[in-house]
Amino acid sequence: MPDNNNDFFGSLGLELEGDSPGASQEGMDTTDSIAKEKLSEISRKTIQMLDDENIFPFPENFESIFERNLNNEQNEDVKNKIRNVLESRNYDNNVIALETTINGSFASLKNIFEQVGAVCKRLEGFESKIMSQIGEINKIQNPLAIKNAVKILLNDTNTTYKEIFEQTKGVIENYAKMYESFLSIRKNSMFDTTLGIHNKQFFFQKLERECLIGKDFAGENALFVAALSPSLLASLGSKRSLLSATKMISKILLDKIGKEDSICYLGDAEFAIFMKNISQSQIRDTITQFIDSLKKSTVFLDDEQIALDVIIGASKFDPNLTPQENIQNAQSALESARAGEKKFEIFKASSSEGVVEEDEDFDSDFGNFEIP
Repeated sequence: MPDNNNDFFGSLGLELEGDSPGASQEGMDTTDSIAKEKLSEISRKTIQMLDDENIFPFPENFESIFERNLNNEQNEDVKNKIRNVLESRNYDNNVIALETTINGSFASLKNIFEQVGAVCKRLEGFESKIMSQIGEINKIQNPLAIKNAVKILLNDTNTTYKEIFEQTKGVIENYAKMYESFLSIRKNSMFDTTLGIHNKQFFFQKLERECLIGKDFAGENALFVAALSPSLLASLGSKRSLLSATKMISKILLDKIGKEDSICYLGDAEFAIFMKNISQSQIRDTITQFIDSLKKSTVFLDDEQIALDVIIGASKFDPNLTPQENIQNAQSALESARAGEKKFEIFKASSSEGVVEEDEDFDSDFGNFEIP
């Protein structure tokens, strides 16, 4: 069943071959019933986790932990059913601000077209008048009369020029307004249209907001930097295959985080991931889930079977540091893992410049499997 369209055939009034309407309805009813029970179960578990881990009961905290618990649900039909309900509840709120800005841009564009039309009409009338005056001047025999006629023509030209110039200024002003609207859309946009994940600017804005919340209310959050492994990069024979691999990794990682979490592409084959309500003790398990999900996603690129593989550096997010400093901590752990040919390392602040740690019992060959 597709993740984002689990009612595709039903919405068109079509039935799959061999399925009876009664059996289909019975299956839907069963899924709905299980989904309701699972919804209550996950909600109770989420509330208990908020209490057990002393996490402030803000709606976004409940939502982030709820999504994490939902991701652990094994029944894909039930999981998608609950997700679709959640998405339908939030859709309108997500598009109102963007729609308002776009509508304002179209209003400015309409004004520009109207003003350009007026300028063109004014120029057309001016051209007609000039041609008529020139025709009259050609008929004049008296040099003094020709001189006066030319003087009148130049005065009319100067007057018309000033009028057209003022109209053109209005076009420029409306263009500037429309350009500002487009800049606002770009500035407030959330997604990298190529990879389908949060863009870098939005990601850092979110980190800055978390820093402003302060230590008392920020909760325990974590930051991860994942880089394509040297073995994966070596196996990619073209820029097209590199882009394809990067897209697939971004999608897989995006599927492993909640709506309140964020992921962006940092450049140089590295992703940054910010996850809310992840304690220091949970970071290792989260890394394992990331690596495991990629390990299971062997793909074909350039007619070759490729194993998706990353190296991860992680750190606890410290709201007392800047977003850049938090990123540097995670990247420091990443570089240490890369230098030690390990799958991951976790940054741990100390009195020294900073040290990293790796769980000794973690299989360092995790994800490094041979392609048959």
